Amino acid sequence: MRRLLQSTRSYALLKAEKEENRLNHAYLLIFDDARNLKTALKEFAKIFFNEEGNPFASERIFELIDAETFSDCLFFPAEGKKFSVEDAEKITEESALKPVEGNRKLFVVGDFAEATVQAQNKLLKLLEEPPAGVCFLLGATVTFPVLPTVLSRAEKLEIPAFSVKEVKACLERMYSVSASDAALYAAASGGCVGEAQNILEGGYYKALTADAFELAETDPFRLPALVKRVGETKYKKELLSLLRLIFRDALILKTSKINGVSDSGKTGKNRAEKYLMLKSETERLRAISDYYRLNALLSAQEALSEAEKQIRFNGVFPQCLEICMAKILEQNDR
Repeated sequence: MRRLLQSTRSYALLKAEKEENRLNHAYLLIFDDARNLKTALKEFAKIFFNEEGNPFASERIFELIDAETFSDCLFFPAEGKKFSVEDAEKITEESALKPVEGNRKLFVVGDFAEATVQAQNKLLKLLEEPPAGVCFLLGATVTFPVLPTVLSRAEKLEIPAFSVKEVKACLERMYSVSASDAALYAAASGGCVGEAQNILEGGYYKALTADAFELAETDPFRLPALVKRVGETKYKKELLSLLRLIFRDALILKTSKINGVSDSGKTGKNRAEKYLMLKSETERLRAISDYYRLNALLSAQEALSEAEKQIRFNGVFPQCLEICMAKILEQNDR
């Protein structure tokens, strides 16, 4: 995960600002991966304390930051808690004390998007006029709950979704997993390593895949009852990602058929099949490809993107899911 984070543009930008001695006093790291947000914050926090030309000193500090025991790098809130007014008060008190080892003290806060309005306002004055040597590194999975006054006082560092290739490589480094399984989990993750990890570790992938296929194979009459059952899942993002894969693969098969792509040699397989992510479900994908019109398959990606957007803004998942599928089915009836 560290290698992936260090390859991002935001990491390079912050590192360059540190090397050029022009660090800002406040940064907001936007990273839509709740599982790995703290890991990212720690990796970015190390940049503030990297001592050029003294790798041994830096290594000691980095180990302390990973353990959250470095005296000049303080983490808030406590594990399992949300940032509170009390946390903001503690930071205010700590900021008045001089750094222990150097000339910089860093306060790391994650996930600031979950902080109450009162807690954000309590920290606002300190963000506006911090004592000399005091810096802030705030984390957030989304920005809409963060007050505009906070956003205007922090430099934004955003880590966009990773590519399927990047997530796959990361999974292969972290787990004993086959290349084909890693590729599948990566493709279903929506570019989020944490989601890919949840899929890999959760043991629910087969059941979720079955639900996704059932949704893709449904009709307008069965849709409400199906959504009522499937919409209660805890794995909302993963389900939408699987639907995206299903419609993507079905579109590949549809366009190959329209373009007259023939079966390949002795195997009898369509040459387009090598591009499918869900190869083990090829027959079901063929049936879905035959069931949907081209326009419906093309519009599916847009409908799913809109559903994902609504979920990020706290939309009711079953409702968003039903509207999404209804739009796709409506396109199929035209």
